[in-house]
Amino acid sequence: MKQINAILVIIIMLFLAGCVIIKEKQQEQKPVVLQFSPTPEMKMSNVMVRSDEGDMVAFLPKDWFLVNLEDNAPANVISVAVDKAYTIALVFSRIRKNESNEKIVNREHLLGLARIAFEKRANKTAGAVKLAGDYKEINMGPRKFAQYEFTNEDKSKRAMSAVFISSLGNFYEMSVIPMNLTGIVPVSQYDLDKVFSSVLTTVQY
Repeated sequence: MKQINAILVIIIMLFLAGCVIIKEKQQEQKPVVLQFSPTPEMKMSNVMVRSDEGDMVAFLPKDWFLVNLEDNAPANVISVAVDKAYTIALVFSRIRKNESNEKIVNREHLLGLARIAFEKRANKTAGAVKLAGDYKEINMGPRKFAQYEFTNEDKSKRAMSAVFISSLGNFYEMSVIPMNLTGIVPVSQYDLDKVFSSVLTTVQY
């Protein structure tokens, strides 16, 4: 089990960290706003993910479990969970607050926080994955999120993240990442989307 956990950590961190920004001249335009149903598409469990300060909680899908990362996880990672088939990883993390980040969020709100989250990945390694599409806003009743997607170098896998701000003003990120373990059938994009939207319905902040 320790060996599997170590492999999971390596795969997850490579996909999380290995990003590069492609800067293009952007025209001013209204962001795409997605309306998500507050009802999950899949059965959820009572296994809870909770931030240290208690200002963010979420629940895992049924039959998922939290990975014991021991001392392998970066300081910003709150939890990592996987499905029983080891095809999808769910990562909750905290985005560092500093003067620069707060200025961006004050100016650009959640879309600014999404850009910060992606640029944070870009600063760790270069060229492994790319931003896919545009940053989007998500409305789920009174709760607001911003979403972005990223792919690996050959664009065969697409991961997605949602960022949000808690009632205490802390910055958080939830990422759904396809796994690539030898001998395991890869997950479909439909299943990734379903996990993303279902877990997001349980997020309270």
